[in-house]
Amino acid sequence: MAAELTSTKLNAENHLLLDQPLLRLPHELARRNLKSFQRIVEREKEYVLPALKEAAKASMSDNQPPDQTLASLDAMISRMQGLKRKMENLHIEEKKIHHQSNKRIQHLDQLYQIPSLTDVKYDQWSRVRLDRLVIDHMLRSGYTESAQQLAREKNIEELVDLNVFVQCQRIANSLRRGETKDALQWCNENKAALKKSQYNLEFELRLQQYIEMIRTRDKAKFVDAMVHARKYLAPYDETQSVDIHRAAGLLAFPPDTKAEPYKVV
Repeated sequence: MAAELTSTKLNAENHLLLDQPLLRLPHELARRNLKSFQRIVEREKEYVLPALKEAAKASMSDNQPPDQTLASLDAMISRMQGLKRKMENLHIEEKKIHHQSNKRIQHLDQLYQIPSLTDVKYDQWSRVRLDRLVIDHMLRSGYTESAQQLAREKNIEELVDLNVFVQCQRIANSLRRGETKDALQWCNENKAALKKSQYNLEFELRLQQYIEMIRTRDKAKFVDAMVHARKYLAPYDETQSVDIHRAAGLLAFPPDTKAEPYKVV
């Protein structure tokens, strides 16, 4: 009898180990939101404080007309209003992240209220978890709209990472169209995580931009490509020298070349 009770007892800690990603993403989003807040404040502080000192100094001088001082103050007020709007947007985003985190914590906390695997509450909890996993698989497979509809029907939108996968899908679609802007913006927002990866995504995107310029065979684009290479590719010379030298060789070969390795590029 004791052995049977032990075998059906629910170990909530083991379930939490399996469901760590459920809390990891909101934590990462909150961290990134805070970093954005700090970056915006620092950037505005670097502009406003010196400008304010300069305006105060100028107001004490007879050399600067009052209208010019007022114009400087108006410019600073406009910057501060812009900062306020950005901070309000970040605060709204932070509240959404905290709300999502609370929903996920509540979902996982239900495990501690379930004593046994045979309890009907565990069956209900497991069904929600299965729905989560199905939606996650659908999102990873590209069935975004179907996943969104299922999440709404099951009322578990806060327990799945819909927005993140929608963003990934949008970036993937833009790359298929030959556009790299969204992907580069994502790289900039996730620099810390990308540094831990051995794959240099930003370099690959910059290289693709260079290749697309060369592909046009337009002389003006050739000049743009060389400027682009000096600005964005040259800094990677120590680690990506082979690819950079190969990219330089593209200047001498047309898009329909049969010469390797330029043919595959």
